[in-house]
Amino acid sequence: MNNVADKRLRKLLVSIIITMTLAIASVFLVSSWLNRDLQRQTNEINANLIGYLSETYDLNENDVIAILTEQSTQYSEKGAEILEKYGMNDDEVVDHSFQNKITAAFAAIILVFTALVFLIVYFYLLRLDSSISNISKYINRLLNKDYALDIIDNDEGSLSALKNDIYKITVMLKEQNEVLKQDKMQLANNLADISHQLKTPLTSMLIMSDLLQNEDLSKADRKKFLEVIRSQLKRIEWLVSSLLKMAKLDAKTVEFKKEKIYADDLILKAVEPVNMLIKDKNQQFILCGDNPILEIDINWTSEALLNILKNCCEHTPVGGQLKAEIFDSVMYTEIVISDNGEGISSKDLPFIFERFYRASKSSDDSVGIGLAMSYSILTSQEASVHVRSRLNVGTAFSIRFYKQVK
Repeated sequence: MNNVADKRLRKLLVSIIITMTLAIASVFLVSSWLNRDLQRQTNEINANLIGYLSETYDLNENDVIAILTEQSTQYSEKGAEILEKYGMNDDEVVDHSFQNKITAAFAAIILVFTALVFLIVYFYLLRLDSSISNISKYINRLLNKDYALDIIDNDEGSLSALKNDIYKITVMLKEQNEVLKQDKMQLANNLADISHQLKTPLTSMLIMSDLLQNEDLSKADRKKFLEVIRSQLKRIEWLVSSLLKMAKLDAKTVEFKKEKIYADDLILKAVEPVNMLIKDKNQQFILCGDNPILEIDINWTSEALLNILKNCCEHTPVGGQLKAEIFDSVMYTEIVISDNGEGISSKDLPFIFERFYRASKSSDDSVGIGLAMSYSILTSQEASVHVRSRLNVGTAFSIRFYKQVK
């Protein structure tokens, strides 16, 4: 019954019903016309017979009318005997011309309306075949990645629904194709950046290794070159490790395990790897504010905060100050990590979380991946990250962990 909802099929059924109704009406009209013609011929025969008998014999008109209207049948047997005597029985009295009229009329009606039904079905199937052919061509073009097509159909029916479903698939494939193009471009850019980042330390190590082959090299220089190689290897190790982490984050294969930890303990865990750097630069680290319990992935989050603290430490001069403030509210817990360092210029500020972006005041060893990884880790846990900065005043990173509504 669902097919009846198809607009085209409904039109076909309505057309066939109208055609059959017209055919039946035509049969009744032709039958009526033939009956009138037969009655006319009968009246002519009766009139001719009565006229002859009236002139030949003295007839009683009432008796004749009674016979013609079948009110009297007393002479029917005698009349039948006379007709049969001259070979005019029921089988032979048939008017063949009238019979031929009937046959021709009904044959014409059947032929005409059969042809009409055939034409209706033929044109319906022709349109249906055309629509299916167009859909097939559309799908073939779609397979060839031609997404600049519009097959949307606002009519009713299963065929229109199929067209609309194909259109939805087209839109989805187009969007996926755009995403894939962007991913390919991003991958190409990332590979170029990685190649550039690895090229410098590898070149440096190759030069050092060539110098180490010199037998006349002093012990002090040999030691110095080995330290440089070791430093470059550590840099490559960190870079590869960071890139692998970024790849896992991009592929969304990281499973963040929610664990409970006090905010103070999280900050202390994050700052521990940079304590030596803070001491070397004679900087002051201040931890203050509230101390709520957070439900986060401790290891990943502490690494994100570590990168931010390290960035602040590197861009704060000797004797400067780092501060981690914690604010707890009904909606979220906010951690603000700030420094009184050199700050970030307004032209660099919108891009500091982009991968491999190096600000104008970045050091030569900077890769531009630490803050990007921090941003990805935090936002993947539905936290928000904002930064504000003023040159020669300092920078403040604001991280908000939103609380789940229970």
